[in-house]
Amino acid sequence: MLKSLFLCFALLLSLGSQAAPLAADELVRQEAAALFEAIDRYRGQGDTALETFYRDVGARMDAFVDYDAIAQGVMGSYFAQATPAQRARFSRNFGEALGRKYAKALLAFKFEAFEVQPPRAQPVATGERAAVVMTLRDESKKAYTVVYDMVRPDAEAVWRVRNVIVDGVNFGRTYRNQFSSAMEARGAGALDEVIDAWLGEDATEDDA
Repeated sequence: MLKSLFLCFALLLSLGSQAAPLAADELVRQEAAALFEAIDRYRGQGDTALETFYRDVGARMDAFVDYDAIAQGVMGSYFAQATPAQRARFSRNFGEALGRKYAKALLAFKFEAFEVQPPRAQPVATGERAAVVMTLRDESKKAYTVVYDMVRPDAEAVWRVRNVIVDGVNFGRTYRNQFSSAMEARGAGALDEVIDAWLGEDATEDDA
């Protein structure tokens, strides 16, 4: 199910402070291992630590995910219609919703092993872009291929996530379709309503 695959994105979301920027694949490998440890710590503490776990995942996502760029892609053609305040509000709502979604998904998924391949990096007009491929296996030995689209403006900057593709499912495109469908369902002039409703709706939750 798509619901199960969405949590793989969160393998990258335990970014800690770094003395120097790591290569994209090194960062994925390090942070995936750190996240396994964080989940184990939470499970040892029980439900009393749940909200703390949610906040920790959200804070790490804020540091590692390029929400502004992702939000622009999700809004699609509606981005040009939005005011700066609306764009900022959607980026914030989108990030908050994702943080809680992936924190919950992490706890429901049983990881066993992962392997990260060397990145396919290339220069782009705004810096550098890399595709980092991870193979993830669950407790039943089922394998998932996760491709992380990562960017950085220069060699001194930290890599940040722009998109994720899991077994061919493009998350950016999925969210963009959901945003477009919500706008079409509500009619013209519903941009504020769709932006504000994003925190309370989780259309991906029941996707197959």
